[in-house]
Parts: sequence; structure tokens; C-alpha cells
Amino acid sequence: MAEPILKKGSSDPAARDLQEALKALGYDVGPVDRVFGAKTESAVKKFQQAREIAVDGVVGRITWINIDEADQSHPVLKVGSTGLPVRRLQSRMSAVGFNAGGVDGRFGAMTEAAVKKLQQDYRLHIDGIVGLKTWQVVDALENEGGVS
Repeated sequence: MAEPILKKGSSDPAARDLQEALKALGYDVGPVDRVFGAKTESAVKKFQQAREIAVDGVVGRITWINIDEADQSHPVLKVGSTGLPVRRLQSRMSAVGFNAGGVDGRFGAMTEAAVKKLQQDYRLHIDGIVGLKTWQVVDALENEGGVS
């Protein structure tokens, strides 16, 4: 499942995800309210400029990928985890064929099943929890999947 294209005026659950992600990256989006307004558009343009991608204030595939890759933290993730690290995990896994149930920043049952499959394929301890060893594999997927 691909994220929707968002722009000023959009009112979509994904707009809230966008606002939360940009806020976590240090951008001022105004209130996190699911409404893509002027402050969110300004934050998107500043983010796009910082990442050296097209500055149009529209959040399409390239901007979503850059948002997902902007955070490089490695917290322990498990069912119930949310946020940018979960989006990055889902994005990288999806890019190489693991069905994480889409890229929504919410670690649910489908993401857990995908993590367990990855852990099995790479001969890691199969617990569905993303710790350091699983992150090392996920980080290596970036090169395999061509996501940059």
C-alpha cells in the first residue's frame, strides 16, 4: 500500500502521519491535526530543500521515501511501536518483497509477521522484535532494494 499524495488542503489520516514524522524530525508543522495547512506545507518545503529534492510542497513517493530514511535511530521495535523508525522498517522491508502491510508507521500483526519471516530468512532469533541484529539486516536491505 503506497502512501497517498498529500498537498495543501488534504485532510487524510496520512496527513497526521506526515505531521508527526516532520515534527519528530524537528520541523514546525503547527498543530498535529490531520489537516495539511500552510504550516505543514512550509515544513514540507523546508524538508524538501534540506534533502535536495524537488521543492513543491507536495508529498509524493520521493518525499515519503526521504521522510522514511531521514531518521536513522535504531530503537527496539515490537507490536505497538509507532513512528518514523517503524516507517523506515516497513519501507525497507516492502522494497525487497517482505509484506509489512504497508508503510504506516504502526507496528501491527502484518509487520510482526514480516519481521519474523526476515528473521527466519536471515537465521536470526525469531521473535518478531526488531533489536540490534535485526536492524543490521534491515539497514543492509537498503542496498538490496535500491532505496536511498
